[in-house]
Amino acid sequence: MHHRSEKNGSLSRDLGIPSLFAIAAGSMISSGLFVLPALAYTVAGPGVVFSYLIAGILTIPTMLSKAELATAMPRAGGTYYFIDRSLGPLAGTLSGLAAWFSLSVKTAFAFVGLGIFMEFLSPEINGRLFAMISCAVFTAVNLRGTGHAGKTQIVLVAGLLIALTLFAGFGLTHFSPERFRPIAPNGFNGILAGAALVFVSFGGLTKITSVSEEVKRPGRDLPASMFLALGVVTIFYFVSVLICVGVLDPSVLSSTGMPISEAASVIAGRTGLTVMSIAAVLAFLSTANAGILASARFPFAMSRDDLLPIGLSRISRKKGVPWVSQLLTGVIIILLLLLDFTHLVKLASTMMLILFLFVNISLIVMRESRIHTYKPIFRSPGYPWIQLLGIAGMLVLLAKLGQSALTASLLVIIGGTIWYFMYSRKRAKREYALLNLTARIFPRELVKDGLVRELAQVLRDRDHITEDRFDDLVIKAVILDIDESTGMKDFFRMASENLEESLSLERNEIERLLIEREEESSTALRKGLAIPHIIVPDSDRFSVLLARCREGIDFGGENSPVRMIFVLAGSRDERTFHLRALMAIAEITSAPDFDSQWLKCRNINELRDLVLLTKRRRVD
Repeated sequence: MHHRSEKNGSLSRDLGIPSLFAIAAGSMISSGLFVLPALAYTVAGPGVVFSYLIAGILTIPTMLSKAELATAMPRAGGTYYFIDRSLGPLAGTLSGLAAWFSLSVKTAFAFVGLGIFMEFLSPEINGRLFAMISCAVFTAVNLRGTGHAGKTQIVLVAGLLIALTLFAGFGLTHFSPERFRPIAPNGFNGILAGAALVFVSFGGLTKITSVSEEVKRPGRDLPASMFLALGVVTIFYFVSVLICVGVLDPSVLSSTGMPISEAASVIAGRTGLTVMSIAAVLAFLSTANAGILASARFPFAMSRDDLLPIGLSRISRKKGVPWVSQLLTGVIIILLLLLDFTHLVKLASTMMLILFLFVNISLIVMRESRIHTYKPIFRSPGYPWIQLLGIAGMLVLLAKLGQSALTASLLVIIGGTIWYFMYSRKRAKREYALLNLTARIFPRELVKDGLVRELAQVLRDRDHITEDRFDDLVIKAVILDIDESTGMKDFFRMASENLEESLSLERNEIERLLIEREEESSTALRKGLAIPHIIVPDSDRFSVLLARCREGIDFGGENSPVRMIFVLAGSRDERTFHLRALMAIAEITSAPDFDSQWLKCRNINELRDLVLLTKRRRVD
């Protein structure tokens, strides 16, 4: 599948584990730690510490699902791309708009928090104006490139984690266990309601998948970064909230807008208050920076897929940045700063829960569709039970958020649906995994190979595969798929008939050369594999033929029956390439589990893709 944005350049791959960890961690630690503990305390009491743990645990299924999907499909847009390619363009349109909206609101909320704390540190500052200027500055930083944004994020998160470590070190020596009695004044329902409220705190964890196309090694770096960020941030959440509950008087904790800073003032006086307020500023800055970086990838990806106007997919050639989407997102966030956030934040939380629910459904659809080019490097353990648990958890938390948030979300969904039918439907013509899943019930002819081909290209991009001459020959090669057991000479006759045209040589002559070569020494090189190879007359000739025989071909000897056959036929001047082709086949067929995958392929297209996408060294 051709993406129009490729005409405008490609996204730069600048992000590694440090930057990804900083983006994920920085996206989580802001209002979720510096504001929400006080609000959640009014609902859960001291049990709010368990509310954070429950929210973190309920994040795990979606994290595992996104880690698998991102390593299989490292494409800009993350959540949007996964849902679109699994459930279709209507679901993709709704998820993309919802993800863009929810993350933009969360980012704007971070700028609001930044303004509040800056007003506290320096009363002469206008907090709202400072927030708008900061948004413009960070938009400009992101326009310079993801590398600059990633480095900025590392510095911000490093400073934040140092401050929180000092807070934990001093705070654990001051808190009073008596403040935890009773631990759950509103029962488990109160703790669960608290978890629903603070769940948004973990929402930033998986946002790094929206920049997965800009990751150096997505197969390794994306899962590692998410696991590391979840572990580190959950520990900081638990310890920091534990200290707040153990240090502050309940009346203070339930009414303050700066619980961490208030606790720091009890521990270390004015100095502690100032230090943790500065830490809060760093937290809001890191969340804002990561939010601008990640949210801009949603309209970019949707534009590239014809769901939004084409201009949003333009990429800066020098910086490799989707500059139009980046600039538009920055403007939208600045406009959001002018609105009342009370209802917007709750709506953003609801949309995030719905997105998480559909991500888990998407993984199930991708797995069950059995698309052979869906090849994640990381596979979610506990499938499908961990995904079903995630779906159930999201439904429980959605119920706790109330009717108003769900009604507002329904209005957003209706608006997105209208946009799809008015603009996107006539432009977006592509396949999705749900069609492949239904093809297991309905006629296979209803489904083409569009998504299969697209995912094959995704794998080439992910694994940095540059096609060489052997790949070109495999793409053009005839592939025979033989169901019944066949004799060796009968197979050579079939192969000769199919090689006659490409070699410009009589089939009888090709058959004779194959038989003579086999009489010299068997080309069945190991159990189940044969590579018949011959030298043909003239010059500048080389052809490849692949064959699978499910019941096996008797080549004689201990390596029969043979089920994998690669026939090579080249002129004498191609001897060097002949050797390279033999080496390529040897490397491909020695890949782990290749033999079983060869037999599981459902058709010749899957056989061809298996050969093309198996990792090997390539020669220019």
